[in-house]
Amino acid sequence: MSFKQLYIFVEGEDDKRFFDNIIKLELSGKYDSINIIRYAKMKKEKVNNFIISIKKMNADYIFAHDIDNTVSTTSKKIEIKHMLKNIDEDKIFIVIKEIESWYLAGLSNEKCKILKIPIVKNTDEITKESFNNMISDRFDSRITFMIEILKNFSIKIAIQKNKSFKYFIEKMNIIAD
Repeated sequence: MSFKQLYIFVEGEDDKRFFDNIIKLELSGKYDSINIIRYAKMKKEKVNNFIISIKKMNADYIFAHDIDNTVSTTSKKIEIKHMLKNIDEDKIFIVIKEIESWYLAGLSNEKCKILKIPIVKNTDEITKESFNNMISDRFDSRITFMIEILKNFSIKIAIQKNKSFKYFIEKMNIIAD
């Protein structure tokens, strides 16, 4: 049996926290090694060379990126492929709108009430700013709030509240809890 590695490229620290706490755990049975790489501050050439190396090792990778203000996932993928010549389109996953939407998607109505945040039925339009506005005074920091969400996160609920998360879960063959 061969050693299976997965590299997950994420934009920043909030993305890394999410993938470390939710996705890495779910994929740990499929891979011997999972490495999460924050690429936002890396030079494009370095990311491109990293992808070439991963392919040469016969390892697997995924590349997560927020859609931000781009009109469609297709346009965002084209934009990314233009920047990173060696990336495979089927390895690109677009988070709509931003990773904060995935965080909120995993909370049940009951957990929202406990955390004293608004109940959101669909998180596809959640931005970093709208997320930050939901943080109650009960939390001393944004990070504390995010960690509390991750402790109460449900994949089964998240796939019902966010289309891009559902797409990611289905493509990665993750079984909802």
